[in-house]
Amino acid sequence: MPTDKVQRVVEVLELVLARNSTGTRLSDIAQKLQNPLSSTHDLLRSMMKAGLVAVDSDRKYRIGPRFIRLALSTGQSLDVRVLAHAHLERLAADLSHDVYLAIRVDDSVTYVDRIPGRGRAAVDIRLGDPVPLHSSAAGKLYSAFSEDLAAIALGGDLPALTSRTLRSPRKLKAELAAIHESRYSISNEETITGIVGLAVPVWAAPGRLLAAVHVSAFRDVLADADIPEIISAMQACSVDIARAMGLVTPKESVA
Repeated sequence: MPTDKVQRVVEVLELVLARNSTGTRLSDIAQKLQNPLSSTHDLLRSMMKAGLVAVDSDRKYRIGPRFIRLALSTGQSLDVRVLAHAHLERLAADLSHDVYLAIRVDDSVTYVDRIPGRGRAAVDIRLGDPVPLHSSAAGKLYSAFSEDLAAIALGGDLPALTSRTLRSPRKLKAELAAIHESRYSISNEETITGIVGLAVPVWAAPGRLLAAVHVSAFRDVLADADIPEIISAMQACSVDIARAMGLVTPKESVA
């Protein structure tokens, strides 16, 4: 490929990546490259075939699935929070409970987005603060699929945050194994009294989490019989997020 064309590909990727949350129109890209619309369109078609960019129903260009997979494979992900937000909003509207997005940051798990439900507000957990690995739904979910986080959770103190917090490493290890099998996690008032947390994975690859969808609900308004339906809705949301990221979703994410 000629050097000037490679340069234009790089410039397009930089432009589209910078505006990925809103999308970029052909005319904007052509103006940025100072190229005719026709040649810019031809370039974009080639990049679409290669999976580097994608176009939506509004004819706006965004980063494509192959670029995302390459970014993830090198340990650098796009802002999943931006791509997940609309899906989390729909889930919060459907369930009426608070919805969070959790990610791993180094040796901790933290919430990076929150959408309040339509019911009375649950505890407003501050975004960016690490959540307990041994008691929160998101922390236990990540620990169940990350040997190093599991070692941290099981090897350290297990402080009693409520009367329901698991403090036995043996019992916590058994619960992490059950979470690994079921592909979802529940915190039954284990971190905050009166609050039930549920978490399901968004898969980057089989067995490797990109993020976690978390629902927070008051115990007194959450019937146990409703939990399977809520988990199912959360799993559908996680699939939508994975698709928005251009990832191939493992079958177990919808099992």
